[in-house]
Amino acid sequence: MNKEFSAGGVIFKRKSGEILFLVVYSARNKIWGFPKGHLDFGETEKEAALREIREEAGLDNLQFIEGFVEKVSYETISKTPLFKGERIEKYVTYFLCETKDQDVVVDGREISDYKFLPINEAEKLVRFHNLHNILRRSYDFLQDK
Repeated sequence: MNKEFSAGGVIFKRKSGEILFLVVYSARNKIWGFPKGHLDFGETEKEAALREIREEAGLDNLQFIEGFVEKVSYETISKTPLFKGERIEKYVTYFLCETKDQDVVVDGREISDYKFLPINEAEKLVRFHNLHNILRRSYDFLQDK
């Protein structure tokens, strides 16, 4: 089975002592999730995550939280030109990133909406179980720091 590799970020900000997580709405897939996308040739996972976060949410002044990296894998149908329509194994690496006072600007093509939400509200929007787990682990990680 063919494989595809992506990277992205669980983005958060602190407001009035509360942790708020960025969830973005994928117009193409009709789901809420986190900014992510395919690795370009020669890119590291962190470089791809930064590029995708910048492209999809307009954020570039991020602080990566050391010690937190989550990896998920699943089978899906490819939407990229190389394997379009074929069943693939998808591998995604998520980094935990903090943003300060920077405005989100969605690209309008892939991402059509966004929200910064507390953990419980973010969990209601994020549909996939593996993303729920990453969100909860992110929150727990930040609570332990």
